[in-house]
Amino acid sequence: MSAVIPDSGLSRAARYAVPFVLLSIPIWTNRINAVVPEPYLDEAFHVPQAQAYWAHKWTQWDPKITTPPGLYLWSYVVCACILLLRGSPTELTPEVLRFTNVGAASTLLPFRLQTLLDSLRKQRNTRPASAWLSHTVLNICLFPPLFFFSGLYYTDILALLVVVEAYNWNIRWNSGKGLASFGFIFLGLAALAFRQTNIFWVAVFLGGLQVVRTVRQSSKTCESADINAIAKRGLENELYDPFVSDATIADYFKTSVSLAAASLSNFWSVLGSVMPHLIILAGFGVFVAWNKGVVLGHKEFHTAGLHLPQMLYIWPYFMFFSWPILLAPIINILVPSALLPKFLDYGFPKQQKGLPFFFTTLAVLPVLLAAVHFNTIVHPFTLADNRHYVFYAFRILRSHPAIKYAAVLIYFYCGWAVISAFGFSTIAPPPKFVQATPSMVAASKQQPQHNKQKKEEAKKPKKDRRSAAAKKASQAPKQEPISPEAYARIQEHIIQRQKLEGPPRVSFVIVWLVATGLSLITAPLVEPRYFIIPWVMWRLHLPPQPSPAIYRQQRPSSPKEILHANLATYFPLFLETLWFLIINVMTGYVFLFKGFEWPQEPGKVQRFMW
Repeated sequence: MSAVIPDSGLSRAARYAVPFVLLSIPIWTNRINAVVPEPYLDEAFHVPQAQAYWAHKWTQWDPKITTPPGLYLWSYVVCACILLLRGSPTELTPEVLRFTNVGAASTLLPFRLQTLLDSLRKQRNTRPASAWLSHTVLNICLFPPLFFFSGLYYTDILALLVVVEAYNWNIRWNSGKGLASFGFIFLGLAALAFRQTNIFWVAVFLGGLQVVRTVRQSSKTCESADINAIAKRGLENELYDPFVSDATIADYFKTSVSLAAASLSNFWSVLGSVMPHLIILAGFGVFVAWNKGVVLGHKEFHTAGLHLPQMLYIWPYFMFFSWPILLAPIINILVPSALLPKFLDYGFPKQQKGLPFFFTTLAVLPVLLAAVHFNTIVHPFTLADNRHYVFYAFRILRSHPAIKYAAVLIYFYCGWAVISAFGFSTIAPPPKFVQATPSMVAASKQQPQHNKQKKEEAKKPKKDRRSAAAKKASQAPKQEPISPEAYARIQEHIIQRQKLEGPPRVSFVIVWLVATGLSLITAPLVEPRYFIIPWVMWRLHLPPQPSPAIYRQQRPSSPKEILHANLATYFPLFLETLWFLIINVMTGYVFLFKGFEWPQEPGKVQRFMW
């Protein structure tokens, strides 16, 4: 996409605006400190614990805190360094502790997200692509639940940051920097010190991607669509892994079988590649055995169990926040191309059009209904605390017995749209090669020399130029064409590059779904904060927003055409920014200025929050 549309002021706007828009994070925290100077909600546990560590009371621990002490250790190190440089702070007030989160949210997180996205896209040196990357990072940092808790002393910012940094080191290790594996192991273990569910991202998610990467590098593409043949050829080192845009629901089962078989075929190389992830997993196992459970405190209210509807609630959550970047591609899928205006037509192939097949819907909906009927869990905290938006969502779901079943259709289509978004791209067809004839090869090799000779001949008299031209015409080129072996090697090289790059494939979606499911279905409590890392990983791996077909087929030349092309391509990103800012302003205003009182706690202000 970015290679088609040239660089412009509009495409650079987000990159230059990033530091200015991110100033909204310290501004947001300043407003909280002015209106809510005392610890609020979970801060009432976190702030005293951080203050105890500052006083070197390392054995003091509040039994109501469920997460490990990574947040407090981070604040101790940051404040100790500042104290050495400036002579303050000597006391860790809520304001000081909140700003240790602000530093991570407004500087470290966007910087490390940019590095990660650069590595994932491999487009660092193209300026329009760089603008798209920076704008994507900006929107991730403005993601409303993430932005909201950047102003409070909660664990969410640091829990995400350390996972992102572990991902960066995992990529460095895969790029050939062997010692980076030790950095990855350290960061993977550090991630567990901020939140226990990070194990599913640093060990399962990144480990799963490592398995796919290892298998894909040494395997051939499986062309068969029969599942028995796929399993057999997987053992023969062939991998079935289509692009998401080309996949049906059956392809997810086929890819799972193929990946398992190909992993067995490459067992020792796969085992070696995931050894750092297994070390992190073993470290988590030691912690669970020592702690006799996953959570540290309040174990009676946070017992791990099976809560399958968590994997249903996540899809409307994604759709509510991300509709600006999903709307135009979904319109392309649902509306016939003939009815689409040119500035909106992405030129999606016919197999990508339309809603899920009837039999797919018929197969999936009963499973979702069974999960809702047999496994819906409403945690006591959810119904007891009307300060959270989830409280009102469950009041709607519980207002009539039929509503929770009717919502299954919403879950299904939102899930379909969110997963399909991995395929909302315009994949360029592989280049077609025409084997050169001897005359074509000779002409291409002689072109530089020919240009030089033309300049020299232009300086000669007209009579000499005619005799030189006659002599040149009598000489036939004797260059040899490209051999079939060299031609085959070129084609194989291009195929290998296309296997390792390009939009997400089905294998990635499977790994992402497994990690998301494990991090959510073990939690009985429904919290928007728990969905932050799944959303960030989804957003990071979405393909660039497609540009309309009319601008891909013919490069825009005039300033007016370039402006139209940029507006059509980048408008969803700007709409996403605007949408996030609107939500942040509204939820921030409600939190700060629309407080209320509980009858049982008169005089104490309660505030709405995520």
